[in-house]
Amino acid sequence: MMEQIQSLFFTYGYFFVFLFLFCGLIGIPAAEESFLLFVGVTLSQIASSDYRLSLALCILMAVLGASCGMISAYSIGYYIGEPFMMRYGKYIGLTAKRWKVAQHRFQQHTFLAIIAGYFIPGIRQINPYLAGLSRARFASFLPATIIGASIWSSLFLLLGYFMGNQIHRLLGLGLFHIILVGVVLFIGFIIITVVQFRKK
Repeated sequence: MMEQIQSLFFTYGYFFVFLFLFCGLIGIPAAEESFLLFVGVTLSQIASSDYRLSLALCILMAVLGASCGMISAYSIGYYIGEPFMMRYGKYIGLTAKRWKVAQHRFQQHTFLAIIAGYFIPGIRQINPYLAGLSRARFASFLPATIIGASIWSSLFLLLGYFMGNQIHRLLGLGLFHIILVGVVLFIGFIIITVVQFRKK
């Protein structure tokens, strides 16, 4: 699966980033965070090769794709309405239980709900529909959408990019250094496990 995504990414570049995020935000099942991390790591690996893609432009296309997906979902919710969503919402994960939880949170904190919703799979796809169904002001919805998309996309793309750089540095270390890093990580894992076990 990842090989197919990588092939599409190399073939269509920025357009594929836009399309993937657009589809994910209108509710088509897609692992958006994993994709953004993958793109970031891939960009770090090809940065020194002849095949160049700009990290900044990938972030821009991700923001545009996510924002356009959110706006499309908002428009569907606004113009088609609740009866349609309640009938067909199950196909985008909009169950009755999720509907009630998301609607309650959304009505309390509209602006923050849009931004924070980007970081909650499921809620991320429901929020724009809720905004449309609730007749939220587009003048408030649009800046929240763009701000949230910018923070969310940049965070995961940059995280993947710098993770990829660290992997390259790790591969350049000697065997002793790799073993040392492994031992430190293992000790850290043991400490965290013991602390969590004692809390329980």
